[in-house]
This record gives sequence, structure tokens and C-alpha cells, in this order.
Amino acid sequence: MGRVLHIRIHGLDAADREPLLARFAGLAATRDWRGDKPWLADAGSADLFAQLYFAGAREAAQREQPGAGELSAAGFVRLNRDETDALALLFILRDLSERFGSLVQLRDPDNPIAKLRHIDLCAGLLPDGAQLEAVLVARPIYKRLPGAVIEMYPPRALGSAFGTVEAPDERRRNWSFLVHGMRASAPTFLEAEAEAMRIYRGLRFLS
Repeated sequence: MGRVLHIRIHGLDAADREPLLARFAGLAATRDWRGDKPWLADAGSADLFAQLYFAGAREAAQREQPGAGELSAAGFVRLNRDETDALALLFILRDLSERFGSLVQLRDPDNPIAKLRHIDLCAGLLPDGAQLEAVLVARPIYKRLPGAVIEMYPPRALGSAFGTVEAPDERRRNWSFLVHGMRASAPTFLEAEAEAMRIYRGLRFLS
């Protein structure tokens, strides 16, 4: 089995269930996934597999983390050798945690970087109050596609001109990218990746 990421969301208000699921599905639909498309199961899931998975995840959460509060949703994603899939999922979960004030946990036990194997976000921040970007690697992430490689530069990639933001960004969330010799930056990873993919597809259409 390939690398699997596990998602748990705790402490979601009942009134926020539908908005959170809609936001999650909407963000997941904004990009193409090389591995599994992310999904969430909760107490209201209609699919039998989702019902059984959530029941098992809730029991495990109560046993392993009794202080984390009631489990609201859970899921897992299998990767297909694409680190940008893992990053995209992480930033989607950060968005949910910020927007709904919930505790979001991502477990990535096979991540080669130890500090990224367990990520907890409460209201969008790490347990010590720092931004998620504080624990991300400072090196570029490569997205290999037919005929091109997109280089994604995180906010902390200060050793490269492509990682230096071009406008003030107090929260240090800007990502930069390089594709076919063209570079630009965007306020978030998801926006930067989407713009890079638009450029990539546009140039392939013209070639």
C-alpha cells in the first residue's frame, strides 16, 4: 500500500456540518488529484462504507485522544507519488480549521520529514500559536507533468529569488512558482498551484 494520510476533525458545531462539507468538497474540486480525491465521513453519511469508517474512527479517537473532544468527521487519502497532493490537503484542512474554529488533525506516518507526520491545527494555527508555514520545509516542491516540471516555492524559501514574496505578507503565506521559465506568486499554495497549472495547460494548448 502507498502512503496514506488520515484526517480527523473535532469540535464542529452541528450547524456547521453542511457548510464544512460543502467547503471541503468545493476546495477539493479546484484541482486534479494524482492519488485519491479527498473525502470525509461523519455521523450523517449515507454511504455504508463511510458510516462504518466513521464509527471505527470515532471509537479510535475516543480511545486514543479522550481530551480532543467529540469526533465530527474523518477520512483518509492515498497518495500516488505526488507531494503537492499532500500539501493541497493540508492547506484545505487549514482553511476548514480557520473558517469553522475546529481542531483538525492530519496524520501522515510515512512522511519522510518527522515534524510533518503529525499536524494539529486549532482555529488554523499550530498548538504553539504559530502559522502552519513555520513547520514546512524551505526547499522547493516539484510537480512533474508531461513536458514540464512546476517548481513550487514555499514562503520560507528565502534562499531563492523565486521564494521571495513580491509584496508585504505579514502572515508569510505567499507561495511562488516557476513553470516554463515564468514565475509569479500568489497569496496561498492552492492559488499559486492553480495559476501555475493554468499557465502549463495554456502553453501545452499552444504548442
